[in-house]
Amino acid sequence: MIFKRSLPFLLVVATLFATISPTLARGISTLRASNPNTRINVRTKPTINSSAPQYGIPGDKVKVIECVLNKDTAGSDLNWCKVEFVKSKAVGWIRSDFIIFADGGE
Repeated sequence: MIFKRSLPFLLVVATLFATISPTLARGISTLRASNPNTRINVRTKPTINSSAPQYGIPGDKVKVIECVLNKDTAGSDLNWCKVEFVKSKAVGWIRSDFIIFADGGE
């Protein structure tokens, strides 16, 4: 009986938590590339016109902080995602086609 009354409350809390903390909702994602020796640029801003002082490699684990639409190419269905590397804690932007999202999203 108590469970039935608290279920709507728990659903609201879970939804609110996922909204406030998208990183935790997504979990740990993995970098990918067609060539396993590729260096994946980690940019300072969500555009190919920004510097890439760091790089990742396929298999690196990242937390996705946020994603924004790719404005570099008109009509693109890609996003730029701000990520934090699990091991190094480095933060930067990577295009979404280089990420295997933990939740299966893009």
